[in-house]
This record gives sequence, C-alpha cells and structure tokens, in this order.
Amino acid sequence: MRPRDYFRSVDARGGFAPPLVFALVCSAISAPLGALLAPYDPLGPRDGGTVPGVPSGWLAETGVVAGALLGLFVALVVLLLLLLAIYVGAGVCHLLVLVFARGRHAGFNATFKAYAYSSAASLLSWVPVAGYAAALYGLYLLFVGLRELHGMPPARAALAVAPLAVLQLYPLITLF
Repeated sequence: MRPRDYFRSVDARGGFAPPLVFALVCSAISAPLGALLAPYDPLGPRDGGTVPGVPSGWLAETGVVAGALLGLFVALVVLLLLLLAIYVGAGVCHLLVLVFARGRHAGFNATFKAYAYSSAASLLSWVPVAGYAAALYGLYLLFVGLRELHGMPPARAALAVAPLAVLQLYPLITLF
C-alpha cells in the first residue's frame, strides 16, 4: 500500500492504542538489533559503539535466576523509555504542527498517529549504513502522515518535519 493511501485510510480522531502498540513493537524490534550492530556501522561512532561490555563469567557469578530477573528488569525499563520517547517525540512533532499549520490541524491524535505509524521505517534502521536511508524514509512517512491526517499543504508539512530531520540526521551530517 502506498503511504498516501494508507494515511488517508487512518481515522485521525480514533484512539491511541493501535498506533502506540505498532510503534512499541517496531521500536522493541529495532532497538536491540541496532544496539547489537552499532559497532559494525562504518558511519557510526568511532569509540567502539554503544553496547556496554559484559564481563566474562558474569552470568555464573550472579546466577541464572538473578541474571534472568535483571534481564527482565532491563527489558521493562527499556520498554518504558520507548513509550516515553514515543509520546515526547509526538509531542514535539505536534508543537511543530501547531506552529506551521496555522490553526488548521486535526489535533494531537492525528500527529500521534502520523508519528507512530512512521516508525515502520525503524524496522530497517538497525541495518548498518542502510539504516540512514530507512531514517530518511521514516521522515518521508511522517511528512505524508502529517500532510494527509492534518490536511496540511506540502510546504507546511515539510516545514514541520524539517527540524526533526535536522536532529535525526545531525550525526550523519557531522561526518562530512
């Protein structure tokens, strides 16, 4: 399905649960894969990546049950942080919509849905190098979602996405 057709089929006023679950599942899949593969990204950080080292023999010293409980706790904290990040990201995006839509917008629900459903691109963002193209596609999906769900003119939707694009692409821009 084409993004424009998909976002036209989304009810801008509906509830938060389906898009939230969608975004959480996409993030829960891509975040650990991205963390595992970050050291292998030739365009990524040069300091050895973002994955902390685990001392050898750690599991034997802590015990299997304690290790499993710690892993469950970490997974729960990461899930809560992802949840917070989705709402904060959608909130920042909605502030930009308020600035650039000039009073013609469909409310926070529409922005939240555009933001959440654009996270589909994160399913490929963990792939070294190709993840940057996925990030650009995610920004495009957000642009289309804002344009369709809020009925914004393309130029205003692009202005609303532009600051987010700069923030998201800043690490890549600094390489050149």
